[in-house]
Amino acid sequence: MEMACHYLYITDNLLDPSHVAWVHLTSFAGAGTDNRPLDLEETGDGVIVSRWVLDEAPPPYYKDMLPFGPTCDRKQHYECRLPATAINMSVYTPRGEGGKDVPQSPNAFVNISYNFITPVDGGRSRYFWFQHRNMHAGDAAMSQRMFDGAIMAFTEDKEVLEYVQTGMAERKTPYINLGLDAGAMRFRTRIARHIKSEAG
Repeated sequence: MEMACHYLYITDNLLDPSHVAWVHLTSFAGAGTDNRPLDLEETGDGVIVSRWVLDEAPPPYYKDMLPFGPTCDRKQHYECRLPATAINMSVYTPRGEGGKDVPQSPNAFVNISYNFITPVDGGRSRYFWFQHRNMHAGDAAMSQRMFDGAIMAFTEDKEVLEYVQTGMAERKTPYINLGLDAGAMRFRTRIARHIKSEAG
């Protein structure tokens, strides 16, 4: 997918689990995506932002895929690795089987999206991805639905991020960083440090 924005705006988006609450209202938004605390971890080559949302209804996109319900435990895992690779993982478990520092439930439904962002120039990027899941391997209809869902979500992201590119290029006020921007800011710091070391 071609995106008319700087590649770091895409990694900003991919390190913000809260954006689903207002960008993906009819698909990935759900209870807890707008107000639950985030966990931040720095790794050797990147940053992970994650959180568990416990005992809530799944978002619309996943509701019919899960072999359990009507509520569940859900983990949002948003990870970016240098220079611009992202791993997004959605983990759903039956209610009571998920949570921080709990071994992954054998009943978990896991969907992983691998994202590769390639800068073209200061205002354009190319976005490559693939995804897989741990259940229903032979269900072609589900595979198509998940592919269509990814296209829909990334198109929604594209629209927002291209407006961000335009707005930030013409901004007249200082940056305002919120608490939920911590992961993106840490990743940007790591990127800047590596660019500086390579330039030196």
